[in-house]
Amino acid sequence: MPTTPTTVLIVGAGFSGTATAVQLLRGARAPLQVLLLNESGRMARGLAYGTDSLDHVLNVPAGNMSALADDPENFLRYGRWVDARWHAGSFVPRRLYGAYLESLLAAAESTAGPQGARLQRLVGRALRVLPPGLAADATRARVLLEDGRELPADHVVLAFGHVAPEHPLTEAQRAVLGTAYTADPWRQAISERVQPADRVLLVGAGLTALDMLVSLDRAGHRGPVHMLSRRGLAPQPHRDQDTARGRPAGPDAQAVHALLQGMGTNLRSQLRALREAVATAVAAGGDWRDWIAALRPHTRAWWQALDEAERRRFLRHLQPHWDTLRHRCAPAAHAVFERWRREGRLTVEAGRIHGLQAAPTGGYTLALRPRGSTALRERSIDHVVNCTSPSGRLTRSPSALVAALLAEGLVQPDALELGLQVHDDGRVIGRNGTAADWLHYVGPLLKARDWEATAIPELRQHAAALAQRLLQQTQV
Repeated sequence: MPTTPTTVLIVGAGFSGTATAVQLLRGARAPLQVLLLNESGRMARGLAYGTDSLDHVLNVPAGNMSALADDPENFLRYGRWVDARWHAGSFVPRRLYGAYLESLLAAAESTAGPQGARLQRLVGRALRVLPPGLAADATRARVLLEDGRELPADHVVLAFGHVAPEHPLTEAQRAVLGTAYTADPWRQAISERVQPADRVLLVGAGLTALDMLVSLDRAGHRGPVHMLSRRGLAPQPHRDQDTARGRPAGPDAQAVHALLQGMGTNLRSQLRALREAVATAVAAGGDWRDWIAALRPHTRAWWQALDEAERRRFLRHLQPHWDTLRHRCAPAAHAVFERWRREGRLTVEAGRIHGLQAAPTGGYTLALRPRGSTALRERSIDHVVNCTSPSGRLTRSPSALVAALLAEGLVQPDALELGLQVHDDGRVIGRNGTAADWLHYVGPLLKARDWEATAIPELRQHAAALAQRLLQQTQV
């Protein structure tokens, strides 16, 4: 057993970084120092759970949001302590989930002491990682911070998330809009930037756009809202618990196995088999959501079995449909969406932005090219909000740390630019094709390897597995 504590430095204190720290502290049986580094002082929050709005709720029912893979009702117990009315099917505010993660980290810290494990919360911006041998201490890595500090560590865990969404407008178009363009609605409160009667264009029709619509609704917005996406797919809700009663049970293991066996090895045959299975279930009174949920445990194996050409085909043709069906919204948020559309205050369109100019009478005139058409359609708008999806394109990341990691070959993007190349055991694969024993990754950029890596049920498994491997290596 080592006489000096092993140091694990986690860069990023959103869900993935916090969950990994919690698992390390809970599992330590020997001296261990866990350093949790975050750019801001709000630990255990990240972008997803940093909102202060009660209107922004989780997109997954509370019963499936435990941060602990070995305790599936952990979050549900916490939620019931806050409000006894909440149940497994409740969609609770995201800010509550951030508070839950903070409490989980504090509890793990308080009970880890007798085993010699210690947590240190650090605030700072990491700029560079020096591998062992390049620093004064040849046996340890060092993380260099913007303020000049150097943090030594035996293991470095990169736990940063997606790259910010790309701009749907050109630089010139953004210049025309000026403050009428919201590049990141999570960092710039839309209800404070948009006037009640403004004509608002939400670029994107997914969960972020729906959250912005809910915020506008709560703020008493009166002006029309347009959602524009390439395919114009409307968000889909989770099943309402009341309407679910009396429906047939979802597919059993045998039915799922039969589907997987009959799907074949190419996307065309797989899509045909899934459509037939869903159509049969719906005709018998079942719910298509049950089949999407039943396939979830098999998604990683399916993705890894596809060759690069089939993966590219999926991303080009099927990903938007999959994302809409797989990543659903809370029923209450969807009710706002349907009410606005029913009242004629919301339109959802498929197309692309072709041009934009200031209108003589005020506001802006937007030229849209509808999907499947060469004719342009004009829309009068006052404000544009970027609600497009986060990106995995690390080469476009504004992060100095990511740029340094790429430049020095410590990390390598995947061929499809979905995220990072990471070994099955969590070690990061560098430019030379090898995985360093001291550098690890956990977070949504595992999408490149597993496809399903952005939701809590998958991320908590990744965090637990990485923590276990680190403990096995360091606590002998």
